[in-house]
Amino acid sequence: MSSLEAQELTKRAGKTTIVDDVSFSLQAGELFVILGPPESGKTTLLRMLSGLEPPDRGRVLINGEDVTDVPAAQRGVGMLFQHGYGLIPHMTASENMALPLQHALISRDGMEYRISKIAQSLHIAHLLERKVNSLTDSERLHVALARALVKDPAVYLFDDPLARLDTPTRLAARRELVEIQQSRRLSCVYVTSDPEDAFALANHVALIYQGKIQQIGTRAELVNEPATLWVAQWLGFPPMNILNGYVQGTYHQEGVRYRVWAQGFTPLLSAHWTQLIYSLRSEEIILGVRPERIIPQWEFAEKWKPSLYTLPGEVVASEWHQGKTVAQLRLPHVEEPFMAVFEIAHDQLRIGQSINLAFDPDEFCLFHPQTKELLHPLMSPVPVNVPLGRVRKRPLLDFLERRRSGPIA
Repeated sequence: MSSLEAQELTKRAGKTTIVDDVSFSLQAGELFVILGPPESGKTTLLRMLSGLEPPDRGRVLINGEDVTDVPAAQRGVGMLFQHGYGLIPHMTASENMALPLQHALISRDGMEYRISKIAQSLHIAHLLERKVNSLTDSERLHVALARALVKDPAVYLFDDPLARLDTPTRLAARRELVEIQQSRRLSCVYVTSDPEDAFALANHVALIYQGKIQQIGTRAELVNEPATLWVAQWLGFPPMNILNGYVQGTYHQEGVRYRVWAQGFTPLLSAHWTQLIYSLRSEEIILGVRPERIIPQWEFAEKWKPSLYTLPGEVVASEWHQGKTVAQLRLPHVEEPFMAVFEIAHDQLRIGQSINLAFDPDEFCLFHPQTKELLHPLMSPVPVNVPLGRVRKRPLLDFLERRRSGPIA
């Protein structure tokens, strides 16, 4: 088992930055997944880790030793490529498995013994004398994995090898890969564009976009606490509902509260947001509502509380997904369709059906209008020195105030 660390890795092509200041660490025996859309820099990052491509800046460490300038063949890294898995088609499976051992100080008998042993453990001994171009995609994947294992590298790098497989084969291969990694305690970095693969293979996942790591965390952390607006919109099915709006301060018995005005969606925020919003010095805000946290009318009795914000909605479309109903809703005076996830059977919703919906302000995500980063409420009490000029009256009071000689008390 070996550890790997990437420190500020950067790669440019002309004026374009492909990988931008990426840092992360892989613990010994861990399977670490890097997840992102196509062209996000995943493969380039993997090639820098393997030594196939030098970084413009940054370092790669294996077991604490700097290997940035060590050639790929001497770095002790095994890599599975996505296209063809890096196998030579006109050679047999055993010949492909022998290639990584050609420079090793090992006898021919020792080489054959090691190939046979690995092949038996992966249940591909019957494929050893067959040429790679006669094998199925699943069989080629097993041969490629065997070739990596026979070399016994310090770290394994996987460039989305499951992408070409059909769904049943993919699920089976995914389970086998996890079993092999856990039983052998392999140190692996796996890159993929598929969130289901990512979270099935590893607990902790790094999200990358435009060459930059956006967030590292568990599935629950990435979905419930997205660090950036991009994470909130890209991850999850369906993605988080996003509305651009502005905040307006109002007076209440317990002190200053802020209301969000985003088209026809105008919820009153919880008091613990007040200090943070005041400190932003900006009226603009980006509001995020998780689809699975929208409460339908049939759950009001169980989940009702006075702070809920309610609106009627109309069902525009719905579909069955993993035992739940995903509904597209139209809200009054809101241009963007709202997505919701309900714990009911698909046939219980009709297109055009009107239902009442409740939204819990405690469950909202707020994002900075410029940086697009997630905002975290300050749980301390509302500051007493908030100038009255910074707080707007509610629209009606604001309207009346302009027509009176003195300020409204």
